[in-house]
Amino acid sequence: MPETADIARLFDKRPRQWGSPADPVAWNAVRDRVCAAAPPATATEFAVLLRDEFALVAGVELDDPDAVPELSFVVEGTSEAVHLPTWRTILLPLLTTRARQLYGEIPTERP
Repeated sequence: MPETADIARLFDKRPRQWGSPADPVAWNAVRDRVCAAAPPATATEFAVLLRDEFALVAGVELDDPDAVPELSFVVEGTSEAVHLPTWRTILLPLLTTRARQLYGEIPTERP
């Protein structure tokens, strides 16, 4: 089973593009919450933990198509909300794929 440091490394390589200026702030907050929890035993458990912690950070359930993030972050002097479509289609799937690689469910990419 992976250690907390292994889980933290899933967040190390940040995406090149974000949907909102608040997304990197949320990324860090989700990472901190996920790493504070006991390491999940499987990639599926990681995916559930990841979605749960994102919902707590953003104040919304991702499966709600009408969701509007309750939590905004102040970024460079303006209040910004996370971009839910980016989290649904890019960021959470990216982290889930990395977890599946970590847990040995799919082969890792070669540089």
